[in-house]
Amino acid sequence: MARYARRPPSGVSHRRGPWKHGSIPVLGLIGGIGAGKSLVAAALAERGALVLDADSIGHTLLDQRPAREQVLKRFGKSILEAPAAPNSPPRIDRGALGVLVFAQPQALRNLEAILHPRMRRTFERAIARAVRKGQANAVVLDAAVLLEAGWNDLCDTVVFVDAPREQRLARLSAQRGWSDDALAARERMQWPLDEKRRQAGHVLANTGDVESLRAAVDRLWKEVITPNRSLRAATARTDGARRQVHVPRGGPP
Repeated sequence: MARYARRPPSGVSHRRGPWKHGSIPVLGLIGGIGAGKSLVAAALAERGALVLDADSIGHTLLDQRPAREQVLKRFGKSILEAPAAPNSPPRIDRGALGVLVFAQPQALRNLEAILHPRMRRTFERAIARAVRKGQANAVVLDAAVLLEAGWNDLCDTVVFVDAPREQRLARLSAQRGWSDDALAARERMQWPLDEKRRQAGHVLANTGDVESLRAAVDRLWKEVITPNRSLRAATARTDGARRQVHVPRGGPP
C-alpha cells in the first residue's frame, strides 16, 4: 500500500474553534473489511454529519478526464466497458480494474499514485466548505485506507469499526459472494487490523445486531461531539466580542 509524506493539509481552515479545521470536527472512519463501516457512516449522517465516502469519490474521479486518461495510459483499454450509447465515451470498468490492481501490488501503487493526491484535494475542499457553511455537526471521512494514505492528518480523531473475522467473512460471503481467500487477498493489501486498531482514538464493536451498533454510535456522538458544542459556542461568542470592540476616537490612551 502506497504511503505519502505527511504534510500540513492545504485545505485547513484558519477559523477559530476547538477543532483542527475550526468549528466542526473531522472523524476518520476505518475498520476491517465487512465490519460494518458503512452502517456507522449512515448512523453518523443521521445525526447531522457530512460523510465523505472515499470509494465514491475515487470512482467519480475515474470518470473525469485527467485521472481517466492517466489510468488508461497505465492500464490500457482492456479495462473499458462497452459504450453505453453510440458516440458516448466508454467508462472504466471498475471490476476489471480491481482484478488487475488487487492481483499486482505494483499496479495498485500506480493507481493510488494517480488517484490519492486528487482524492486528498477533494477531501480538503469539502472539509473547508463544510466548515465555512456551518451546516454539518461533523465531517466523517469514510476511507478504508485512511491510515495507509496518510489522510488521518486531516482528522481530529479516528474511529475503528471492529468485528470478528468469522462474522465479517459471513457478511461478505452473503453480500458479495466472497470466499475466505478473496478476503485474505484484500486484507493483505492493507495494514494489519491490530495496527489500525492501535492507532484509532475510538473503537466501535459490531458484534451484535444493528440496534446495538447504533447505540454504540450514540455513545460515540455524546463523547466526541456533544461535549465540544459548548466550547464551540463559547469560541463563537468570544470571537464576536472581539469583533465588537471599538477603539475610542483619537486612538488608544
